[in-house]
Amino acid sequence: MALNNWNRALITGASSGIGEGFARRLAKEGTDLVLVARSGEKLEALAAELSVESEVIVADLLDREQLAVVEDRLRDNERPIDLLVNNAGFGVVGDFVATDIDAETDVVMLNVVALQRLAHAAGSTMAERGRGSILNVSSVAGLAPAPGWATYGASKAYVTSFSQGLHLELGPLGVHVTALCPGLTRTEFQERAKYDTSHLSDFMWQEVGPVVEAGLKGLQKNKPIVVPGRHNQVYSSVASVAPSSLTRLAANVLRKREMI
Repeated sequence: MALNNWNRALITGASSGIGEGFARRLAKEGTDLVLVARSGEKLEALAAELSVESEVIVADLLDREQLAVVEDRLRDNERPIDLLVNNAGFGVVGDFVATDIDAETDVVMLNVVALQRLAHAAGSTMAERGRGSILNVSSVAGLAPAPGWATYGASKAYVTSFSQGLHLELGPLGVHVTALCPGLTRTEFQERAKYDTSHLSDFMWQEVGPVVEAGLKGLQKNKPIVVPGRHNQVYSSVASVAPSSLTRLAANVLRKREMI
């Protein structure tokens, strides 16, 4: 797929995983980049590998002052950003009452509040110009109850709903907004969440490349939601039509069998 729509993209969580995948894929097509993450060393190393102009912003998006730096960069009309990949996020695994509440709160602050503020900065600026794209990285975890991932699942449910609202609001103004909802993807996410994945079957996993490709293709087609992977699409379809009582029951059974 050729990517012709974007001159410069800002990617959060760009130092690894899906964010790094977006950076490499967009650079391959000649899109200049603004790479955002906490690890300056990783960002500089990535920027040195890419054949496009790659600006590095070292920022912890949980810090309001550092988040504001990224917001200001999105509003800069002299060096305009025409694609925001709102990818930074993390989760905490475990029963909610047994986990660190500060860590759970950080999940909401990063996955919801930071994403919302960056979408506002980008969306308002893009709407004034009459063009632009926002890709919010959500998750299939937001489509149904997620015991053991209660806060994470709720945060991703927000991202998906929020993105659909923006899709309707900003579409007439020339701005495409898409929620990308991957399932299990081979990144550092699970390790950071301290989630043991040894009981999960190989068929449940996707590699970063197809997830990135699906997200960009869906964004170009101005789809409100993209769910990559056939198995994730089946899960999404079932979750969308099943009664809530049934999805809760299924989630609880899977939890007891340590499948989620």
